[in-house]
Amino acid sequence: MLAFVMQKHKNILLAFSFIINVFGFGISEAAPVRNGSLAQEGYFVYDRSLQKMIGSTPGLSIDHVSAQGFEVWGPRGLGQWLQRNKIRSAPLSPVNTKGAGDYPSPEEISQELKGIAQTAPQLTRLFSIGKSVKGRDLWVMKIASKVEQDDNRPEFKFIANMHGDEIVGRELMVLLIKDLVSNYGKDEFVTKLLDSTQIYIMPSMNPDGAAAGTRGNGNSVDLNRNFPDFSTNDNQDRPDGRAVETQAVMNWQATRKFALSANFHGGAEVVNYLWDTTGEKHPQLQWLQSLSLGYAKLAPYIFASTTFKNGITNGYDWYEVNGGMQDWSTYYRRDVQFTVELSNEKWPSYSKVDYYYKQNRSALLYLMSQTHNVAQFWAKNLRSSFQPAR
Repeated sequence: MLAFVMQKHKNILLAFSFIINVFGFGISEAAPVRNGSLAQEGYFVYDRSLQKMIGSTPGLSIDHVSAQGFEVWGPRGLGQWLQRNKIRSAPLSPVNTKGAGDYPSPEEISQELKGIAQTAPQLTRLFSIGKSVKGRDLWVMKIASKVEQDDNRPEFKFIANMHGDEIVGRELMVLLIKDLVSNYGKDEFVTKLLDSTQIYIMPSMNPDGAAAGTRGNGNSVDLNRNFPDFSTNDNQDRPDGRAVETQAVMNWQATRKFALSANFHGGAEVVNYLWDTTGEKHPQLQWLQSLSLGYAKLAPYIFASTTFKNGITNGYDWYEVNGGMQDWSTYYRRDVQFTVELSNEKWPSYSKVDYYYKQNRSALLYLMSQTHNVAQFWAKNLRSSFQPAR
């Protein structure tokens, strides 16, 4: 009992020490701090017993918890604090964007998307929902038959590359766009999908991070810790004061009626379902598990995971995320969202991209096809059925 009390006090002192040191080293005034949204420094911590203490420390966020340890991200001074408190860790350096093959630059991705839109104007409409910190367009491709019609067909969206150093999702989204366009009228499933659904794909929410090989945006903001969160003090569904990329997504989504969506990451291989920010079980838990399992079964390498049973996990059971897009989208905007971790390597060799697309293709098509079922659910149920009990 005495040892437990001493350890508890030690954890409190460590957290208090970090808060003091953060202000001592300074936090970038260019970037808002919400729910630990700065990712100026990242480290892998090898002591799992410190996860709860570090995760609850203001300004820090946990990611990719494994049997070996976990990632921690935060403002400048994080590494010195870890070292001073003798916490065994290793720095997570920015990706060498030239060291894993010839991934396209954000500018090359832009040109590729423009080319697709020009060659298939009857099926695609390319538009920008805003600019990144460094002035790059945040492109979205709408794909549907009679694409110019903004009608009552259910709406679906994919968003990838929120974390700039997690690149596979961006490449898969470009391949998916090409696949849908080239197979319309040839593949019965794809044709029916585009005839009945309005599909929106955002290959890169963080082009500045992709260009630099960094987790955060051009101001080192972690975009997946920057959204409103119903379980924290940052619980007002307002875009002001957030990263420009976060604001762009929030403002865009306010103009749409998405029923279902997913966002893509790297560093693990698993389908993550609600909630991330609270341990309360979701009112529609079995349904969410069924949709997650439907995706995982059609992505063989994910379903075969030896880390996650059947390749799926509840977000909070894995680790807590505050300010994540998945929970915000579902709770505030009635858009049921999943998070798919595509690859254990965040920036694998470019030669592996085709493998990941082939492994995920059927699962991507499956999830898009479920838009109609989710839309019917929304038509029959109140919003409160997707919110935790209060």
